[in-house]
Amino acid sequence: MAAEHCAPLPFALRWLLPWACGPWPKRWYYCTVAHLTLLVPIVAVWLTHWIDQPVSCVAGALLLVGLPGIWHLHIRWPVLVDPTAMTWAMASALCAVNGYWIAAVLCSLVAGAVKESGPIFAAVYGWNPIALVGLLAPLVRRYVARLAKDPEGEDDILVHPVRAARRAHRGDWWRPRVMLAPWGICLLAPFTFDLRLSLMLAAGACLAYGQLLVAVDTVRLYQWAAPLAVLATAAALPPWALLAGLVAHLLNPWAGDGR
Repeated sequence: MAAEHCAPLPFALRWLLPWACGPWPKRWYYCTVAHLTLLVPIVAVWLTHWIDQPVSCVAGALLLVGLPGIWHLHIRWPVLVDPTAMTWAMASALCAVNGYWIAAVLCSLVAGAVKESGPIFAAVYGWNPIALVGLLAPLVRRYVARLAKDPEGEDDILVHPVRAARRAHRGDWWRPRVMLAPWGICLLAPFTFDLRLSLMLAAGACLAYGQLLVAVDTVRLYQWAAPLAVLATAAALPPWALLAGLVAHLLNPWAGDGR
């Protein structure tokens, strides 16, 4: 797409970064690093809406750095669109929780132009359906883009995504090393006692893990629930325990490579 070739679905919906970065790898790398860098302070400010402990907000945002599906993988493979889409989805959520509705919609539209699932997660991050307006971006793109067959010859994955996903994840669902260990200290997230945060976490986890039913990747997909996981973790732990856990989290020997 960056070289102005047609792409198959769903990749044809993700037009913004190929248009903005073109076929130059350095642009993709700088774009990814910039958005990962922005993601941490955006999440930290967003956390202040839910948590009244500044130390917990900063430490909670830094938990993102220890999540392989957020940080490690995308530094190595900067042509993936997930960190950019997540950053704009979080920006939409931050605007939504502060009542800036127009800005929330605009950010969600950008997230949707980067990756079609961005507005859906933006709605969960901000716990407000207004971000779903961003789905107009991939919807309009679906009817104006010219489509092509998969250039890698993997039509089976695209034509039969459920079957391909079932084959790719065979046996993984019951392997804690794959499905749980990469979360590190965020495994404590379910122990928050705030009902609304628990509902947000449950909704985000269902959406994030649900992607594995139609896609062959694993950690980078289910860690789309990362902002909600760090929110619930920061709410579940006192600041001193969160700071101590942050160190262990960043050194998690079972984190894996984020794939």
